[in-house]
Amino acid sequence: MTSDGTAGAPPRPCTSLAGREAPWATLRNALLAAPAGGRALWLRGEAGIGRTALLDQAASFAAERGMRVLRAAGIPPESGVALGVLRRLVRPLLDRHDVLTASQRLCLERALDAAVDTPPTGLAVAAATLALLSGIADERPVLLAVDDLQWVDAPSAGVLAFVQRRLTSTPVVLVCAVRADGTPAPDSTGAEVLNLAPLTYAESAAVLRRRRPDLTAKARSRLIREAAGNPLALVGAPARPEHLRPAAYAPDPAVPSPGGRPEHDFARRLDALPPGTRFLLLLHALAGHEERSVRLALEAAGAAGVPASENTLVTAERSGLVRLHHARLTFLHPLVRTCLIHTASAAELRRAHSALAAVLPRDDERRAAHLAAAVTGTDDTVADHLERVARHTVRRGGHPEAATLLERAAQLSTRAGTRGARLTAAANAAAIGGQPAVAARLLEDAEAVGVPGGARPLWELTDAYVRFESDGDLGPAVTRLPALLAGLRHRSTTADDTLRDTLRFLLHLTAAFSDEPALRDALRTELSRSGAVARLCFDLWNEPARPGPGGTRRLRRLVAALTPEEEVKEAWQLLWIAAALDSVGEHAQLWHRVVQQAPYLTRAHVNLATCGDDYLRGRWDRCLSVSRQGAHTARDHGCGFHERLFRLAEAAVHSARGRRTEMEAILERIEPWARKRGQSYVLRRAVGIRAVCALASGEDETAYALTASLTPPGTFPVQEPHFQHVFLNLVEAAVRTGRRAEAMRHIAAAHEIRMGDIAPHHGFVLAAAEAMAAEGEDVHTLSEAAYAMPGADAWPFELARLHLRHGTWLRLAHRPEESRSHLLTAHAHFTGLKAEPWARRAAAELRASGTVLTQAGPTEAGQLTPQELRIARLVAAGLSNGQIAERLKVSPRTVGTHLYKIFPKVNVASRAALAHAVREAFDQ
Repeated sequence: MTSDGTAGAPPRPCTSLAGREAPWATLRNALLAAPAGGRALWLRGEAGIGRTALLDQAASFAAERGMRVLRAAGIPPESGVALGVLRRLVRPLLDRHDVLTASQRLCLERALDAAVDTPPTGLAVAAATLALLSGIADERPVLLAVDDLQWVDAPSAGVLAFVQRRLTSTPVVLVCAVRADGTPAPDSTGAEVLNLAPLTYAESAAVLRRRRPDLTAKARSRLIREAAGNPLALVGAPARPEHLRPAAYAPDPAVPSPGGRPEHDFARRLDALPPGTRFLLLLHALAGHEERSVRLALEAAGAAGVPASENTLVTAERSGLVRLHHARLTFLHPLVRTCLIHTASAAELRRAHSALAAVLPRDDERRAAHLAAAVTGTDDTVADHLERVARHTVRRGGHPEAATLLERAAQLSTRAGTRGARLTAAANAAAIGGQPAVAARLLEDAEAVGVPGGARPLWELTDAYVRFESDGDLGPAVTRLPALLAGLRHRSTTADDTLRDTLRFLLHLTAAFSDEPALRDALRTELSRSGAVARLCFDLWNEPARPGPGGTRRLRRLVAALTPEEEVKEAWQLLWIAAALDSVGEHAQLWHRVVQQAPYLTRAHVNLATCGDDYLRGRWDRCLSVSRQGAHTARDHGCGFHERLFRLAEAAVHSARGRRTEMEAILERIEPWARKRGQSYVLRRAVGIRAVCALASGEDETAYALTASLTPPGTFPVQEPHFQHVFLNLVEAAVRTGRRAEAMRHIAAAHEIRMGDIAPHHGFVLAAAEAMAAEGEDVHTLSEAAYAMPGADAWPFELARLHLRHGTWLRLAHRPEESRSHLLTAHAHFTGLKAEPWARRAAAELRASGTVLTQAGPTEAGQLTPQELRIARLVAAGLSNGQIAERLKVSPRTVGTHLYKIFPKVNVASRAALAHAVREAFDQ
């Protein structure tokens, strides 16, 4: 079954699989493996390149093997209808009471009901959708096929993004087709992207020999050149007599031209249709993909005074542009739909939209879009209706869609002041929705028509926000925000929620990224009017050295006490708090729950915070992947500020791995940009990144100078909210360069501000620093105390450095056996992180202690935790579980539990095999 207009219809035959063997093999393998676990795949390429053909082939293959096929597609006329695509996908399945709980079914029903004023939160809808798909897939695997993903509405795209990251253990295969023409596409995290390249000359020739054997050799050669590897351009045009191979005695005819693009051929074929048939197809193209779209088109045709009959549908099918199957009409290719809309006259489009609006229910969100498109000139009634729908759309988390509705409402407004106010509101919605380029255009349009006095503060604020997001320009925010905040205090609280909320967000953002005391002071004056969430956010980002109770515990209490509505409203501040406390991962479900609805919290913000969390927790490869994808997406959306922050995350990984060339290539592009715009936070991040690289390279004096410039020993400047990230680097560099007194002064200052009580990472960093700066037997005692801290294994890079320091001290203290255990642990961690300079240093210390690593390195040991590695080495030394337990001061049962986990990691089944594997990895 399918959930759109293609349900039950045989998929269109593939244009050609020539040159598509590799992507088809990937699709086929994913479908064959579906019973064992799901997978998400994207087919990306230009129009006509074969994305839809592969999608159809996958649907046909899946159906033949008994899979359930659910299909939907994004189309421009409905890209502003929040959850429109999700509605088409899952509504036919909502009667499955056996696979959904009552609350999940109610959640989906409310989310998909356009009349509901307070829809469920984003994660609730996404989780219920995943539960529905998983339950259905338990009976038989599911193929979820989505075409033209770039036109899917943002809330539906968010649900699909949630689903595609969680398919590993679910028999659901998600295949999305997306254009690669610069149009911003949703988040691809969790999906494998298959880029479809143009066909080669030989592949194009094979297609034509099979599909167009009647062409002359000369005609075929020119067609291949002009089609430029586009399969649809090769075979889309109907054969004409002059294109055919002539008789042996006839001269060669003129060579045909494909017109450059497949759309041109479709346009010619559409021109040949009777007017009534073409108008019906236009109605169908604008009506969307729902199962009733054909019936809706027929009803609209009647409303427009052009009644259509069964003969009209038959005529349409005979054109070869559509297929009729069980009263459902499907287009030959999505480009047919595009051509119908693009080649229709303005009058025809208005007439079609008016007819569709006349037959749609009054509370249907699509009706507003059709009404707006049907109006010529101005119409305040329709404009007011669009503004009401826009407010409703914002409550659903559809800020980009709301911006489109508000822009159209402005165009329909008779009064210039109203137009300016609505364009300003549209710009604000676009900015909040992560579309600064769109917002900038709308702000220019508002200024051109005139912004009324009441909307001027929102215009000034949105303009400052857009300049910051698009290019990191702090100037407008620095000059405007304090005055705007002062003026806001004299206004009604309820009347200016949007203005007030945007102002507070931008104040937090710019105060953190600049060194402007005026912004920090303005923010401080708001604390008396703010709640506990805002106060904690301010403390952590603007007064990091302020003593107080544990930040992590405060955050947990705050999150537990919030209602769902408060979660959405406070989400961006909660994310900032978690980022300052290095606890983003602990609240991952919260971010997934609110990211589709919360203002000022886009997917880019969550991904940036997640990159930082991945770096700290040693998931460096994932950090690189997410940061690169994030930078690419930010650039596509015109978010230059976010693009550079993602690049900084990438540079941090290169720095820790000692890859100076890659690091400098990034920083040398970012630093001039940051200096020009006063981005002091970005410049400090660059200094910290270089300091880590200097430590990795053994440039200890440089490392000390850099870290001391950020946090001079014994101080914690207000402009360094992440001082814990610099803390261990400073202490380690100070110890290496003989500045133990400075290291101890910094540690003493940390105790004064109760650094260890702020968050687990803060506590571990402080404990590790104390051990690094210790002397004599205190090195051993304090190191063991740091290892014993709850969650110490969560910070593998810093933990490995402590093991390296501890092992080195033990070696110099003539305790080689103890030394080797810590040095092997350090080496295993560094190897797993691909931190080669650090691994070489650990290997050098191991050689000095009498242990020589094999050339291959301890690959199996690199998969073990430090405690597991200790146990494995003791097993190799011949100790029993009881003896190991006594040595490590744990119970024999705990040793047995560890061995149960160690065996599969090292791929062995006995103690003897484990001992052999350890000896092979480490040649003593």
